[in-house]
Amino acid sequence: MNPFQPLVIRRSDPAKLEIEWADGHRTSYTAAQLRGVCPCAGCVNEVTGKRMHDPSSVSPDLTQADVRMVGNYAIALRFSDGHDTGIFPYRFLRDHDPQLA
Repeated sequence: MNPFQPLVIRRSDPAKLEIEWADGHRTSYTAAQLRGVCPCAGCVNEVTGKRMHDPSSVSPDLTQADVRMVGNYAIALRFSDGHDTGIFPYRFLRDHDPQLA
């Protein structure tokens, strides 16, 4: 079984997203944490890989208004600041687990 495959993805409240992974690990992200690591082309330069969006500019009380599946490999979020272009692959989410940092 792929440990990077989520079994359960839930919005525990508008500011938190929780994932239970296939290997039993659980991750909890705040909306601000996810917005701060957004991998979209508007936040990260596609050529250089340099982050263009400053994570420190994200309000700590940011929420997510929508979570949707992208195929069988990722989720997409719409944040309360209007940002909605990021696609968060499961492996990316696990690699950016704040509990493992």
